[in-house]
Amino acid sequence: MFDTQGWKPHFLATGVGSLPYDNPMTALEQVWKAVPKAPHWAQLPRLGAESSFVGQYLKVLVDTGCIEGFEHPRFQGDAPDWADRMASFYERYLQAESGNQEALEGFGFTAEGGFAFNEFFKELKHKGPQGAQILKGQLSGPVTLGMQITDQNRRAAYYDEFQRDILVKSLRLHALWQTRILAQFGLPVLMSIDDPSLYGYGSSTYLTLDRGTLIGDINEIAEGILNEGGIPGVHVCAGMDWTLLFDSKIKVINFDAYEYMTSMVVLAEQLEVFLQRGGILSWGIVPTSTKAWQESVESLKARLETHIKELVKRGVSEESLRSQSMLTPSCGTGTLSIDLSERIYGLLQELSSTYT
Repeated sequence: MFDTQGWKPHFLATGVGSLPYDNPMTALEQVWKAVPKAPHWAQLPRLGAESSFVGQYLKVLVDTGCIEGFEHPRFQGDAPDWADRMASFYERYLQAESGNQEALEGFGFTAEGGFAFNEFFKELKHKGPQGAQILKGQLSGPVTLGMQITDQNRRAAYYDEFQRDILVKSLRLHALWQTRILAQFGLPVLMSIDDPSLYGYGSSTYLTLDRGTLIGDINEIAEGILNEGGIPGVHVCAGMDWTLLFDSKIKVINFDAYEYMTSMVVLAEQLEVFLQRGGILSWGIVPTSTKAWQESVESLKARLETHIKELVKRGVSEESLRSQSMLTPSCGTGTLSIDLSERIYGLLQELSSTYT
């Protein structure tokens, strides 16, 4: 099993996940070209609802009738047999947790939703890791899904204790399943929980979000990843109270270092403790906007070095920052034009090469 505590990525580059293609093989070519040392499967929202950020992780919930549909998912809490539907879900959950592989498969993707993931797996199986040092997967996070999926009263499902528990447990086993699949190739597996809605903690808009509940939910999913020897990460493409993740079992924190560096700088002392525990800071330094056309490898490196100096000035170990850092785009590129996405991945590739 991989020792996550001693991992030093030294500015290894990878992607956040989504790409703007409708052909998985074209997407894979871009991934292997730009981030060959830490390739990821491509999340392709253009393929339809089952491949979208929300729909991709709902298979078991649709199968058990807890949620209706992938296009506009809604919990069926008002169904006359709702208790039976919940019981069906928990029965599958307990079977999968007890080691039943067939039950665990039910927490994976649908055939359509897993199209790009399966192509990534088949290529790895056919060609091998091709010089990769680590493999990366991703899944949507519980807060973001729970805020976008509603209950029968059109209220965010995350605020319902039972629906939230079902979501978290389904994501836990999906993360475990995905980590287990990718771990077959003998490389470390970084599994990132993409949860941009975590930024809402502490804001006036989401006053009812409880810190202990949020950490508990993230930890429950992270434990599924850790149980398979994987490296649990979280991606948030906005400023937030990063101590929420510093105090969790998350190993890699991927943040938008291009637009929201201030949110990390003000927590330099807590960041240093996180790094001392072996945490990894993943810098989303390449902007996923038209600003990428105005940037160059030189300007992005200068920006990154300025950020590092600012953190060092505030007491963060420079040695830790340089050895325990990764590089990514600031967010996924799935909603951008193909030309812009390729520009972003090209900048990322060249920037990473200046550090290796």
